[in-house]
Amino acid sequence: MALRWGAFVPQGWKLELAGMSAADAWAVAVEIARRAEAVSYDHLWVYDHVETVPRREPEHCFEAFTMLAALSQVTSRPQLGQLVTCASYRNPGLLAKEAAGIDVMSGGRLILGLGAGWYREEYEAYGWAFPPARDRLRRLDETIQAVRLLWSQKTTSFVGEHVRLRDARCDPKPVQQLPAVWIGGGGEQVTLRIAAEQADATNWQVGLDRFQGKSKILEQHCDAVGRDFASIVRTHGPDCRLFDTDADLQRWLESPGGGNLWGRDDPDYVRDNLVGTVDKVAADVQAFVDAGCREFVLWFRDYPSTESLERFMAEVVPQIVEPGT
Repeated sequence: MALRWGAFVPQGWKLELAGMSAADAWAVAVEIARRAEAVSYDHLWVYDHVETVPRREPEHCFEAFTMLAALSQVTSRPQLGQLVTCASYRNPGLLAKEAAGIDVMSGGRLILGLGAGWYREEYEAYGWAFPPARDRLRRLDETIQAVRLLWSQKTTSFVGEHVRLRDARCDPKPVQQLPAVWIGGGGEQVTLRIAAEQADATNWQVGLDRFQGKSKILEQHCDAVGRDFASIVRTHGPDCRLFDTDADLQRWLESPGGGNLWGRDDPDYVRDNLVGTVDKVAADVQAFVDAGCREFVLWFRDYPSTESLERFMAEVVPQIVEPGT
């Protein structure tokens, strides 16, 4: 299976568009999406969040599905996805309808990323109930089932614990017979079991050791449910930023705004993400490929600059030995 490369499009969630007018922020997002397409990224991504991190600030944060609908009209080749849509934020019927519309608008380029949800502060700010993890995971499981039925049947009735549909219609249907569903999250007892049963792909934003460990557990779940482990594409979604020297990397780590947004120690952050010199990043990518990762979705830490986005395709990707070659 050929390797595939994805890039997030800036939408403001991580304050990368702070200080711009709304019009200027959107112009930057469009410019970067087009640049990513021009340098041959296979898919473009957005987050499904509505307020900024790591701090809640009065700054732009474009909503995921309206942003993808707009990007479908200013790009023509890359697939378009979300890492990942929170199954609790939208009625599953409406979610299926929105996603199918984007697939039609884009000429069959939608990827549907789905997760159980985690960001309690955002739930509370918008008045969404934040149920226990068991209920959020059950809703995720039922949402995937319901969405696929809506995409493939003339009318759909579904009765679950959390999802209920009665003679629901979803028209237009997706252009793709069934768009791929990526499941984000690495909970080893439940999320990976759901992935074994329902995912076309998984996405874990973890270091190499944990990627390998979760791969083994996913394989065990696949054996338990009778699924071919090789039929699930494993993907990785790290930060990425390229530097000419280790000294340049260190200066960035020590600078305001450098390093990990979430407060992890710098050595862990550098180890678990694609930040560093071209040779270091290429070696890290190759290690993930050797561990079975087949697609990457990169958040470039120097946004709104496109330097790392462009250098990654020009300088890192040519060094990677694809599986089977």
